[in-house]
Amino acid sequence: MKKLLILTLVAMFVVPVVAPRIFAAEETTQEGTTDVGNKLCPVSGDPVSGTSFVTYNGKHYGLCCPACEKMFLAEPEKYIAKMKEQEQAALQTTPATEEEHAQHHDMGM
Repeated sequence: MKKLLILTLVAMFVVPVVAPRIFAAEETTQEGTTDVGNKLCPVSGDPVSGTSFVTYNGKHYGLCCPACEKMFLAEPEKYIAKMKEQEQAALQTTPATEEEHAQHHDMGM
């Protein structure tokens, strides 16, 4: 019981001193990276989660889940190329013209 009390007291005083240094180190390693802003996971093609990321060659890629990180890092160039193909395909879809868009809204009224 005495050991538990001592460990608790040590943790109460050490964690507030050490934790900010650890988090500060993480922030400095993230500086200098560029977020590519991808909306689809380069591995699965699913929408990115907003909570799973991987950094490769100074670029920050969004992933759909933590499981995709290992796959991405195993063959990053393959998945970057796949992501670029997905983006290119999305650009090739033609958006509605202003007239078509207006007609769409008129039909809903």
